[in-house]
Amino acid sequence: MVGLEGEGAPQDREAELLEARRAEAKLKAALRMCLTPEACERMANVRMANPDLYAAAVRQILAYAGKGGKKLGDAQVLALLRAMRGGERETKITFK
Repeated sequence: MVGLEGEGAPQDREAELLEARRAEAKLKAALRMCLTPEACERMANVRMANPDLYAAAVRQILAYAGKGGKKLGDAQVLALLRAMRGGERETKITFK
């Protein structure tokens, strides 16, 4: 009977991947409604560079949009991202 347990795993995995893709598509559609095209592009870059920051920023943006706010522009998203990074210091390299 142990062999039967492993047989359903690929189907379950495919279902999970499909559900994750659907959720991501819904999220992207919601962001497109809340952000200007430039801000959407910035968020896509953040998603690639820092997935944790992206997830936190998305929650903040959707909460703002839920309050009936207007579309956020690139400058507003940049300010939000900087505020969320908080105390993190930028690495500076100086050459002598």
